[in-house]
Order: sequence, then C-alpha cells, then structure tokens
Amino acid sequence: MGKYIDLRCDFGFKYCMSDPIIMKSFLNALLEGDVEKITSVTFENVEMPRDAINQRGVTFDLHCTTETGDSILIEMQNSYQKFFKTRANFYIFNLMSKKIRRGIEWGKMENDITRIIGIFIMGDGLAGLNDAITCTAECNVKTGEIFWDRHRKYFINLPKFKFDAENITTKDIWINFFKNLGDMDNIHQSVYERADEGLLRLLEKAKVAALTDEERDVYEASMKRLEDEVDMEELGYKIGMEKGMEKGMEEGMEKGRKEGLEKGRREGKKEGEHDKAIQIATDMKKEGLDIAIIVKMTKLSLEEVEKL
Repeated sequence: MGKYIDLRCDFGFKYCMSDPIIMKSFLNALLEGDVEKITSVTFENVEMPRDAINQRGVTFDLHCTTETGDSILIEMQNSYQKFFKTRANFYIFNLMSKKIRRGIEWGKMENDITRIIGIFIMGDGLAGLNDAITCTAECNVKTGEIFWDRHRKYFINLPKFKFDAENITTKDIWINFFKNLGDMDNIHQSVYERADEGLLRLLEKAKVAALTDEERDVYEASMKRLEDEVDMEELGYKIGMEKGMEKGMEEGMEKGRKEGLEKGRREGKKEGEHDKAIQIATDMKKEGLDIAIIVKMTKLSLEEVEKL
C-alpha cells in the first residue's frame, strides 16, 4: 500500500474530494478560463457506490457560487458505464430537470437557467477522446460557435495524461494526482511551489497513515474492488485475444483448405488436359500427320511430340 490514498477508488474519491476546500481548488484549476473563479462549494448530494463490479462510482452533485455571484451546478463522477457519452448527457439533463420546477412560467423569467457542468473522470479512457481533457458543448455544426452556453461536459481521460515537471500548471497537478497519487511515495518539489490551499490540504488528508483503523479497512476493501475491476478487464482482454487468435486460426485453416482444394482442382484439371493432349498427339502421330501440325493442334512442345 502506498503512502497516499488512491483517488481512483471510491473511498479515496469520496474521502478526499468531499472536502469543500479541496473540491474548490480542483474545480478552479479545471474550469479556469471557462467560468469565473468559484468562491464557495456546497455538496447537495453524494451518491455512494453500488456493490456490483462494473457498477461502482461516486457521484457529487454540487452547487457552486462564483466571485461574480453566479451559480453553477456541477455533477462530478469517477465512474464509467456503457455508451458513456449518452449517459453523460443523461446525467446533465437529469440534473437540470431537478432544478427546473414543473410549470415554470418561462415568460416571467428574468435570467436564463443556471449553467450546468458535468465532470467525468475516466480511469480507463473513452473511445474517441485523444486528449487528457476534452471539453464539449452544444455548438453550431457549420460554424463551430457555441449555440447554447448553459452546459459543458469535461471528460478527463487519465490514460492520455503525461506529467511534465518542467511545464506544469495547477490543473496538471490535479490530473496527475487523480492518475498517480496512490503510487506516490514522494511529491515532486514543483508541486509544492504551485500548490494552493486545497492541494496542500489534499496532501495532508490523503496520507494513508492518518486513517483510522476503520477507515483503512474501508479503503483496502475499496482498493480491492478497483483491483478486481482491473483484473476483470485484463482477463476480458486476454480472453478476447485468445478467442480472436482461435477464430483467426480457424478462419486461416478454412481459407487454406479452400485454397488448397481450389489449387488441387486447377492442377488436376490442368494435368487431365495434358494427358488428353498426349493421347490425341499419339493418335495423330500414328496417323502420320506432320509433327508441326500436331504441336499446333495440341499445344504440346516439339520435344514432347517427338518422344511419343
């Protein structure tokens, strides 16, 4: 077990990120340039993980306030489900439906609905996402301009992240911690040089040695779940590879059998035609026909005809 808590497991994610100061630090680092600086974070809901493998994941529903007084609703997850791009939209609009009461009189609204942001941390990546961080929004397909600015989705693709200690930002530090904190025994000095209050607080809270016996038991169980999922994924990959190789061998053998039969038929046909030409040339030679005529008619070589 490492010196620091692994943020990828359910316990680590919930235990560390449920601290408002730590969460605020992360959100300000990730959303810099997209929203105004967040000054307060309120946890409205924390969904605990399910027990079944491949159905784990902690979800945070957050209400944030920026320095300009604007409200932002954020859903943050470290889980993955099938057709996740579709599921991500479902989560966004489900959160929206919770906040817009039925029968609202749109004509009397003075301001548009609160902005909603989804943050999805992908420990195993996601097809089609080639960057460490991908931000999506509703755009005009033709011009690429933002059509509706009320929502964003941030997909954090951990396998694609590469840590560069020479050129790091607070955002890089956060992504690196999500990916590697559980395996770190020492923190690079450059991290402390850039760390804000939230990051420093995380490094203290994430120390495994500071856990109570009960917390350590829960953490170990959560890590076991995570490791079991990794093992299941590797097993699935190996089985898929073996089945693919087996299928490939079967297909190769079948293809070889068909090609062999076809080649045999061609060679047999060719050999039969040659034998027939020999018989015809023999008969023609017995009849006293000129050798040049026999060669022309049977397509045999002059040497073959002379030997008959």
